[in-house]
Amino acid sequence: MRDDETDYLVVGAGAAAMAFTDALLTHTSATVTIVDRRHAPGGHWVDAYPYVRLHQPSAFYGVDSVPLGDDALDAVGSNAGCYERASAAELCAYFERVMQQRFLPTGRVRYLPCTDYEGEGRIVSRLSGATRELGVRRKVVDTTYLEGSIPATSPPPFAVADGVRLVTPGQLARLDRAATRFVVIGGGKTALDTCAWLLEQGVAPGAIRWIRPRDGWWLNRRFQQPHALLPELYRGASLQIEACAQATSLDDLFARLEREGVFLRIDPDVAPTMFRGAIVSEAELDRLRTIEDVVRMGHVRAIERDVVALEEGRVPTDERGEERAREVGVLVPVRD
Repeated sequence: MRDDETDYLVVGAGAAAMAFTDALLTHTSATVTIVDRRHAPGGHWVDAYPYVRLHQPSAFYGVDSVPLGDDALDAVGSNAGCYERASAAELCAYFERVMQQRFLPTGRVRYLPCTDYEGEGRIVSRLSGATRELGVRRKVVDTTYLEGSIPATSPPPFAVADGVRLVTPGQLARLDRAATRFVVIGGGKTALDTCAWLLEQGVAPGAIRWIRPRDGWWLNRRFQQPHALLPELYRGASLQIEACAQATSLDDLFARLEREGVFLRIDPDVAPTMFRGAIVSEAELDRLRTIEDVVRMGHVRAIERDVVALEEGRVPTDERGEERAREVGVLVPVRD
């Protein structure tokens, strides 16, 4: 016999789950049970590397009933002149506040962290092993289908030899000894964040090798702004519509949007082959262009003590000699 009942069983406690639950509380009288394998609400932000921030302004994120951030314009850094973007720590604190001050006081939300959902209303505690059966009157809403694979919680998709100093982006911020050289692997937003953060911390561009399997198109943050800068968002949208109407091919479309500054790329001489919709600033790209040691030989297949094996060739981990290869910090961003 089932020992609990709920109108909605929400699996996961990330941004999608929190936004869905918030909407239910606002527009219905339903009860909700949230089960999540993590110890705190926030989804992948709980596992995120500490220097990550939202791609977009904080005003565009979070749940409807609780504003995120102070709607302030940044005055310094690569985001200067644009609205603030919350850090991972700020987002975790925000979702905890939403849970404790908005959801639970209603008496209609039950929150079960460190809990797995096994299907058919069955949930299992990761701590005690206790199993419970929930009667779901309306619907099971599994928000975890959106969750991606990140280095913090997944093994690298290539072989790594013993003795290689391999760290995730999250571990990078907690290194206990300096590295003579960094090899950053990946062409996605996490790789951009990692390279930009290293440069901001004073690492010389020449000390960074960037293994970039693919180059990408990026959205210009200037056209993704709220409040007083909202006209720029509308202008960006109109430029996209105009380009779509006038373009004679897909390549022509991207070329038109690049000329208008809506789409950006790091290297103007390399044609991008992916577009994930990530948002960057022009100042970020200017800084990233100072990294000249860029390897484009496809995806990494294996990392050995002195070489990195790729789909289209091999490169040394440190051209200054094998003896120094053991001091190389190899960073593994999210798969692109």
